[in-house]
Amino acid sequence: MEEVKAELEGYTSVNNAGEYLHFHVYPQNLPAKKGKNDNEHFPYVLVCLDEEQINGEVSDNLCSVYFLVGVIDKNHNNQGHFDVANVMNRLERRFLSKRLVDSRYRIAFPLSKKFQEEDTWPKFIGGMSTLWTVEATEIEEDEYV
Repeated sequence: MEEVKAELEGYTSVNNAGEYLHFHVYPQNLPAKKGKNDNEHFPYVLVCLDEEQINGEVSDNLCSVYFLVGVIDKNHNNQGHFDVANVMNRLERRFLSKRLVDSRYRIAFPLSKKFQEEDTWPKFIGGMSTLWTVEATEIEEDEYV
């Protein structure tokens, strides 16, 4: 989360009123809606843990993390997916150029991106799926091991 916040610091999306909006970064889920038409959480990046694969006692674990990007763009030119793509490209560049995060999480390949297939105008959504190696848990040895 902190890496995403740092990468998007100063990066904005422009709404139809010409206001520059900073991206919100949320862990795992969007905040609860305050009403039917509550769109306060836009634009956002959701950082979600998907699954972790434990590969043995001495092998590193493999953790799947996806980033979900959402923007609202009411412009009828239907180009909001470019904002989504720009954010995913920034995150990709960040993680592939400095592959180690917090001195312990390393991004691995493959990395994949996907845009929504349905027409969801004025909301545009896209996601980036990543894999990370995580150091295996050390076995605590005692007199019985």
